Amino acid sequence: MQFATISWRTNLWLIPLLTVAAALLIFILAQGVDRADYDGALVLPKWLDQGSAADARALLSATAGAIITTLGLVLSITVLTLSIAASQFGQRLLRRYMRDRGTQVCIGIFAATFVFSLLTLLSVTSRVNEKEFVPWLSIWISTIWALTCIAVLIYYINHVALSIQVNNVLADLSGDFRWAISRNQGPNPACRMLIPAVRSDLTLLSPTTGYIQSIDYQALVSAAAEVDAVVQFESQPGQFVVQGTVLAVAEGDRLSQTQLEDEFGRAVVRIGVRRTLPQDPEFAMAQIVEIALRAMSPGVNDPNTAVTCVNWLADSVRVLAQNPAGNPAHLDSQGNIRVIEKVNGFERIVAAAYSPIRQVARNSPTLTIAMLNSISLIAPFVQTATEQEALHNQVRLAYEGLAAETVSGDRHGVEEAYRWAVMALQPLDCWNGRP
Repeated sequence: MQFATISWRTNLWLIPLLTVAAALLIFILAQGVDRADYDGALVLPKWLDQGSAADARALLSATAGAIITTLGLVLSITVLTLSIAASQFGQRLLRRYMRDRGTQVCIGIFAATFVFSLLTLLSVTSRVNEKEFVPWLSIWISTIWALTCIAVLIYYINHVALSIQVNNVLADLSGDFRWAISRNQGPNPACRMLIPAVRSDLTLLSPTTGYIQSIDYQALVSAAAEVDAVVQFESQPGQFVVQGTVLAVAEGDRLSQTQLEDEFGRAVVRIGVRRTLPQDPEFAMAQIVEIALRAMSPGVNDPNTAVTCVNWLADSVRVLAQNPAGNPAHLDSQGNIRVIEKVNGFERIVAAAYSPIRQVARNSPTLTIAMLNSISLIAPFVQTATEQEALHNQVRLAYEGLAAETVSGDRHGVEEAYRWAVMALQPLDCWNGRP
C-alpha cells in the first residue's frame, strides 16, 4: 500500500520558501550589477543615486522593520482565519485554507521583501579610507517591493474577508464536487454490461487503518492483464477501513497471494489519515453537510446557513443525476474485464446528503421546507424511476419526521412544500400505481 505523504499543496511554507529563494537569486543578480557599477565596469543612471551610505541604511532599516511588522500582521490574520474556519465550517476545511494560493503568495511576497531588504542593508559598506559601497539598484528594488506590499496587504484583507463568507465556501465546495464528478466520469457513462461474479480465491487486505485515498485502476488493469486475473473491489476511495479489512477479492490461476499484496496492493492503493477529493466526490458533499450540521447545533443556531447548505446540496444532487456513474468494469486492450470497482448508487449518495440534515431539521420547519423545495427543484433532472424513488423517500421521511409539537401555521407551510415535492415527482407515483 501507499501511505499518506506530506501534501506539497496543503501547506503554508512551500510557496513562501520558493519566493524567498527567488528573492535571493534576484539579490545576487542585483548585487552583481551594483558591484560592476562600483568597479566602473558599467554606469547606472545617475538618478538611482539618492544619497550616502547613511541614507541607504536609514531607508533599508525602515523598510525591513515595516515589512516584518506587516508580515506578523498577515500571519496573525491567517491564524485567525484558520480558527474561524475550524469553528464555523469544521476542521476538514482547514486544508482548503492552508492550500489557498492567495494566502501563500501574500506570505511569500512579504517574506521575500524582508529578506531582500535585510541582505541589501548588510551589503552597504562605508569604511575609512575606502569608497562607500551603496547598492542603489538593490535599494530601489527593495523600495519597489515595499510599495508593492501595500497593494498585496489590501488584496489579502479583501481576500480573507471573501474566503470566510459561507456562500463563497459552499460555492467552492459545489465546484469541487462538479470537478470530481467530471474527473471520474468514464468514457461512456451510459454503457452497461453484465458484471461477472469473482471467486474469492485471493483477498487483498488493508495493512493499516485509515481512509482509502486513491486507487490506480489503470495500473491495476495492466498488472491484472499480464497474469490473466480479475480483481473486484469491495471498498472504494473515501471509505474508512481498519487493518485487515478486505479491500478486494481476485481470481486468476497465475496470480498468487503474495503477488496480489506486493505488486498489486502496494502499487495501486493509497491509504491515509484523511479523505481526499480526486476519486471521492462525496467528500465535497460531506463537507457541505458538516457545515449545515454545525449551523444547526445549539451553540450556533443559524438556520439561514443550513438553508444555504441545502440549496447548494441540491445543485450537487442535480449534477449527480445528470452524470450517472459509468460502468464499474475496467477493461484491458483486448476488451476483457480486469478490474471491477465499487460504486455507490444514487440512493445511497442522496441519503448521505439529506439524511443527516433531515434528522436535525425535525424541530425546524424552515429547514424542512427548504429541503422539500430543493427536492422539488431538482426533480425534473432525475432520469430513472430508481432516482425518483430515492428522492421521494427523502420527501416522505422529512415530512413524517416533523416534530408533533409544530404549530399549525408552520405545519401548513411544510404540508404545502410536501405537496409541491410530490407533484414534482408525480411520474413516480403513476409508475407505482399511487393516485
